[in-house]
Amino acid sequence: MRTADPTFLAQVPLFHKAPARALEIVSEAVQPRTFDADTVLFREGDRGEVLYILHKGTVKLFKIDLEGHEKTLAILKPPEFFGEMALLGEGGRSATAVCLRETHVYLLFKDDFERLLREYPSISLNVANTLSQRLRGMGDEAQVLSYKDAQGRVAYVILRLYWGGHIDFGETGHALLRLTHQELASLAGTSRETVTRALKALEEEGVISTRPKEVLIKDPDGLEEILHGVR
Repeated sequence: MRTADPTFLAQVPLFHKAPARALEIVSEAVQPRTFDADTVLFREGDRGEVLYILHKGTVKLFKIDLEGHEKTLAILKPPEFFGEMALLGEGGRSATAVCLRETHVYLLFKDDFERLLREYPSISLNVANTLSQRLRGMGDEAQVLSYKDAQGRVAYVILRLYWGGHIDFGETGHALLRLTHQELASLAGTSRETVTRALKALEEEGVISTRPKEVLIKDPDGLEEILHGVR
């Protein structure tokens, strides 16, 4: 009996170009769950037995550094998946995952995940491609966050979320990010106060406008110019 729609599963990067039979297997194997906002799905170091497929809602992945500061690694929206790293080896969870809003997920357990990897090479390739993209993204981020000033770092974070489709659309038709200053600070690796100043400077440039818990992206090209120091 299906618990997930194969049409939705086909949109998940993990199952890109997967055969119809593989999608049928997944649709019958996954278990749906709903979590309230602020629910911690797992903590860094926990043993991992399940992969999460995000159907509705928003999930934040973060780590705590040696000084006790939170560093946001990613803000995830459907149809992304996460939690696969702990299923691929003997290590525990590499980060903590928390629901930012009410969240609906499909759980794919380790035995079923390993079966899919064995039987469908396209899914194994998708896992490898996803890990490669994430590593490249981490390298790009490390370079930006090391060398850019606060305004450039915040511009990069906003653009990364914009490019990744983590947006809604406001009444003006502009892309809209629904994040607090503290959430942006965690992504940019800086303080909330610094983010507030950087957002004000970007607003004065005319590339964004801000409201409580919202950033309206008015000029993505202008943000890129600021990021690359040509404006």
